[in-house]
Amino acid sequence: MVKGEITLSVPNPHKGDIGRELLSRVLRQAKIDRDTWERL
Repeated sequence: MVKGEITLSVPNPHKGDIGRELLSRVLRQAKIDRDTWERL
């Protein structure tokens, strides 16, 4: 995912979907709100 000059990679060795809780924590740490995420 890219936001401006920031690129966010979420390592996922299982090759499947990540859980909602993990996604929520990652987005919170990256200061990306839900509306922004859903527009991507």
